Amino acid sequence: KSDTRDYFREWKLMIGQYSGTLLNLAVNAVTGIWGFMAGYRDNIWTNWYRRPVFLGVLTLGYMRNRLNKYNLVNTYPAKRLVGFADLDNHAIPPGVHFFRTANGSWNNLQDPLEGAAYTRFMRNIPPENPGAVKDLLTPNPRSLSLQFLTRQGEMKEVPFLNMLSVAWIQFQNHDWISYGEITTNEWYEIPLDKDDPARRQYWQTSLLVGKTQKDPTHSSQDQAKTYLNECTHGWDGSQIYGSDQKTQTWLRSGKNGKLRIGEDGLLIRDRKGIEETAFVRNWWVGLAMMHTLFVREHNSICDHLLEVYPDWDDHRLFHTARLINAALMAKIHSLEWNAAINPNKALYQGLQSNWYGLLSGWFQSPDQLKTVTSIKVKNHELGGVMGNYTEKHGFPYGLTQEFVEVYRLHSLLPESLQIRKIDDDSFTTLPMTEVRQAASGKCTDRYGMPNLFYSFGLQHPGQLVLNNYPRFMQELSIPGNPVYDLGAVDLLRARERGVPRYNAFRRAMGLTPISRFEDLTSNIAQVQLLKEAYLDDVELIDLMIGSLAEEHRPKGFAFGETIFQIFLLNATRRLQADRFYTSCYTAEYYTQEGLDWIDQNSLKTVLLRHYPALAKTGLSNIKNAFEPWDQEEQLDPERHPLRAFDRSLKNDPYRGDAFR
Repeated sequence: KSDTRDYFREWKLMIGQYSGTLLNLAVNAVTGIWGFMAGYRDNIWTNWYRRPVFLGVLTLGYMRNRLNKYNLVNTYPAKRLVGFADLDNHAIPPGVHFFRTANGSWNNLQDPLEGAAYTRFMRNIPPENPGAVKDLLTPNPRSLSLQFLTRQGEMKEVPFLNMLSVAWIQFQNHDWISYGEITTNEWYEIPLDKDDPARRQYWQTSLLVGKTQKDPTHSSQDQAKTYLNECTHGWDGSQIYGSDQKTQTWLRSGKNGKLRIGEDGLLIRDRKGIEETAFVRNWWVGLAMMHTLFVREHNSICDHLLEVYPDWDDHRLFHTARLINAALMAKIHSLEWNAAINPNKALYQGLQSNWYGLLSGWFQSPDQLKTVTSIKVKNHELGGVMGNYTEKHGFPYGLTQEFVEVYRLHSLLPESLQIRKIDDDSFTTLPMTEVRQAASGKCTDRYGMPNLFYSFGLQHPGQLVLNNYPRFMQELSIPGNPVYDLGAVDLLRARERGVPRYNAFRRAMGLTPISRFEDLTSNIAQVQLLKEAYLDDVELIDLMIGSLAEEHRPKGFAFGETIFQIFLLNATRRLQADRFYTSCYTAEYYTQEGLDWIDQNSLKTVLLRHYPALAKTGLSNIKNAFEPWDQEEQLDPERHPLRAFDRSLKNDPYRGDAFR
């Protein structure tokens, strides 16, 4: 019987391998021919979202192929390994074949520091790009922030999202990217205009901004500035597990593979009252909620594994549970968050095929999809990225400086939170300044996690447009600055780190540049202000300002097409380049129980597992937990656009005629 099973297993592998080889040739040929003949740009803007869904997905595939060909740049010298590792003096440590390391090393056994903490950010745009910023203070970042970012009146809301989407993306960012603490001995000095409110109120004449930490490995061989990522580059849950062994050991309980957590189900707090976890910068209650939820999820996975494998020790339980938990977070982001923030039918189908493959959608029930099937077609489009072969397109993997810039999504944040209690229509308003740092723990003690998740499920975030930046983030106070404007700092950082301005960025990413300010928006007053601020020169427009000003956006998108290029490239690359999501995404590494756990769960099921009281809320009425938690029988299509093209909901009684 064993020989027979082995025979059929080898037979299925051969089918997947040979069919994949042929399908790769066919899919690449069709995608290339279609993209070359049909194009992906009109006069200025891309056109994929105005095409039928299949052709739109095909166009997205062509665009992604171009980005992989032209927009991957290694920031290490040629013929040198990442982190200047010396393989001759690096013996492969025991265990790294099967488990992630604390610092992200040994994901690539031939390039041991690829993706590890404290290695360089890569680039999507060559450093010699002519659009690189030379004059960091022109136009003045503080003046631009006050004029184009400051929220005017009530916050403009995104009707189809809730505040969990905001907490989630910051939670994920802390897994991926951090330049570390700013320097305390080198500063940029941004002068304040005579009518600046900080000058009038505090007699502050300038804004002092510490420079980004230098890369100590930088040398004359490097063509441009380089910077280190203090986090692991991989999608490995480092925000709760740590990016170094000391932190990871400190966070582990040492028993049954679990992470430390209090008997009350909350994270343990330090002497300052702040929760103990791997990454606590910019801490607020939204992060506390997500960290607590997924520490609890890790421990639940450990319990599940221990039931099936009672002889496993703490070490094996911990590392296997980490693999499963990190993959579940990657799935939630890939299939739920990405779809919720940009509810577009072609993109939705593309995201699904990115994870499962198109064939899974054709031959499996849409509400019971499995990532790893008995015959895995070795083609990323048809067989999915997960569990397929690893592909890096000739460049070592690492997150990029451009990737950091497009995740400046601060406009999503409101000025205050509306805290509600389940089964109570009233709410309490808490300014964001009162739920930060140690106040986060006080908030969870007072209201409880179920009520906080319920509150976030009902409140909307802000739109990613001009003049919708949270005022409290422009009025922070830190040593040396009575007023510290994070909007101004956001603009300065892109210039400092060599990310081109808006038009140069578009050219470098294969998009058509704008030729006049009117191309950005039809708002005549806004156009005039932009012309004045940028000296009537479209080449001076900052990436962040131009992206927020884009009025012409793909259907259903919360943001514009310029920064979408980085999303399009990295949504696949972050999975495709990681062996724990490709060649090692098997039962041998994850266990079959682990693969099933990932397939069967979503953010909604995770929330209901740990906080069953949420079953009484609108969460039970929707599928994607990032949608508003509405309880109406007929859900509003404007607030729930995803339901219009989710095949798994075709028999859902809540869809109503509006969704058919």
